[in-house]
Amino acid sequence: MYFLLNTPQSNNVQSNTTKVKVHLKNGIAEILNLHSDLLGRVDNNIVEIETNFENKIQKSLFVVQNAVFIVSNKGLDKKLEDNTSVYVYAKDAREINSSLVIDEIVKQYEIKNGLLENEKLKLKELPFESDDKKREKLESPIKSRIFKFNEEVEFFQKVLTISKASK
Repeated sequence: MYFLLNTPQSNNVQSNTTKVKVHLKNGIAEILNLHSDLLGRVDNNIVEIETNFENKIQKSLFVVQNAVFIVSNKGLDKKLEDNTSVYVYAKDAREINSSLVIDEIVKQYEIKNGLLENEKLKLKELPFESDDKKREKLESPIKSRIFKFNEEVEFFQKVLTISKASK
């Protein structure tokens, strides 16, 4: 099987994948070779893969943010037509392994959390507007940033929680 995890920052490609597990809202989709075509959303932010490398099974665990997956037996690459391909597209992804630097994740979490708290403070400090349209115009960009930073904070919390649990 062919596996591709794509984010704006990087691509992770595995051509010798034997199994992919995608954690969904109501369970886990286990994808093996010749699985039927499928499309879905990764709700619990976890994707696991098994690869066969030099006759040894290696497992990899990824925490993903805002991810969707596609399973196809046609493939995007003509060389892979008789092979199942699993594509995962995510806003961000971190592989949970021994090279993951926890201090760096904590630092990123603290930065995003600080930005989130600043935006919440800005929202509270907005002047009172009796006109709802004016108030909405002032609140809208701040609420957008709060939503964005909140998603990022939650992502880093999950990365930290899962990496600590896997050790």
